[in-house]
Amino acid sequence: MDHSEVLQQACYVFLNDLNDEINHSSALQLDDQEIFQRCRMIIDKEQNPQVKTYLEILSEVILAYLTGRASEDALRFYLSEQFSIVNEEIDGLIHGIVAIQHQSSHTDTSHSALLSFADYPKVSVIITTYNRKAFLYQAIQSILKQDYPYIEITVIDDCSTDGTEELMHQSFGGESRVIYMQNEKNSGPGNNRRKAFAAHGDGEYVLFLDDDDYLIDMNYLSKAVDFHNHHPEISFVAANVFLEFSKAKQLKISSLQLSRIIKKQDYFMNFEKKGYPKPSSTLTTVFKREALMAMDILNMNMVNDASIYLRSLLIGDAGFIDTLAGVYRLHGDNITFNLSQRFLIENLEEKLLIKNMAVQKYGYHEQEMTEWFNHNAYDTISYYLLNSAKDATDFKFMYHWALNHCPPIYNQLRNEFRTKLIKKQLLRISLLRTLLGR
Repeated sequence: MDHSEVLQQACYVFLNDLNDEINHSSALQLDDQEIFQRCRMIIDKEQNPQVKTYLEILSEVILAYLTGRASEDALRFYLSEQFSIVNEEIDGLIHGIVAIQHQSSHTDTSHSALLSFADYPKVSVIITTYNRKAFLYQAIQSILKQDYPYIEITVIDDCSTDGTEELMHQSFGGESRVIYMQNEKNSGPGNNRRKAFAAHGDGEYVLFLDDDDYLIDMNYLSKAVDFHNHHPEISFVAANVFLEFSKAKQLKISSLQLSRIIKKQDYFMNFEKKGYPKPSSTLTTVFKREALMAMDILNMNMVNDASIYLRSLLIGDAGFIDTLAGVYRLHGDNITFNLSQRFLIENLEEKLLIKNMAVQKYGYHEQEMTEWFNHNAYDTISYYLLNSAKDATDFKFMYHWALNHCPPIYNQLRNEFRTKLIKKQLLRISLLRTLLGR
């Protein structure tokens, strides 16, 4: 059997054994942790370490489902995608787990009773795309399948040449909820988000979705809007995701582990530091349009995820729903792993603008914001040098930029990345000699 068949058979055995445990222990009224312990006991019997890893993640998904931190949609998705279990078989394999969950007190009953279509505020979904028509189709479908009734999707195509236009016309030409925009020249995802938002982002709430990500909880937009209704002080609400490692064909849970409400100043000052992680992209993040306008989105030079979050946190608090809502793909072609020098400089200049806004408009202290900027600039430049810089020219350019704009981090960058630059140069010489046959 190949790897996928081995995983599938292991999943069948695991779930059948778990159902037997649940059926034989029904009189004991097993709670969530007891079910999780039974999962661990079954997993311990597995001899294949690699298979055991997949089953451990499955047990985490099951626990998340039982504790209300994952929907049945998410559980079904994981079984289908990770173990190739067909839909017709999933009901039988999870019947014991579903029965336990239905007896649990964790079921979410917090949604507001919205009486008519007029009671549902509009959610505008902006999707930027470029030559990813297979991914794009899944992204759009994941929004159209949401149970929330008032959604409008704007797809902005950055001059794709892979048949995206044909896909949009054939698959969504008759869908009134989907608007298709095409650029005359390539302008990048940041500019496209701003352009599509200006043209069609008139919903009370806005979701920016990349073409290679998608939602899996079909109730998520309802949950997010309801959260906004209960917490008018927030600028946005986000949730947890599966990370899809496409080359390894593996899904892992990425949990933010944040409180339901994070005060804006705390999150802004500590953004991406320990205990204050950035959500994966913006794929689960439903922004309040009013907050986006207040933070001047239409005049942003770079409408990327970190900048949108930071500006939004100048306006309002952050909200989090502890549920698995979407899938963030890691496939090697993500923008964050292929940063151009121009993209990086625009990113740094945007953070400098945010620093000045915080001081001049929102009362933050100059000294603490200088330290804030230096920290963010160091992290941004380090990430670029570690992942995207190609040669000595790239390194020297970034050192020079740091010296001119944030001198305190100049020596730190030089000292930390000197060895990496030498290794890159030696590797290029070695490769050149190999190509020359010497």
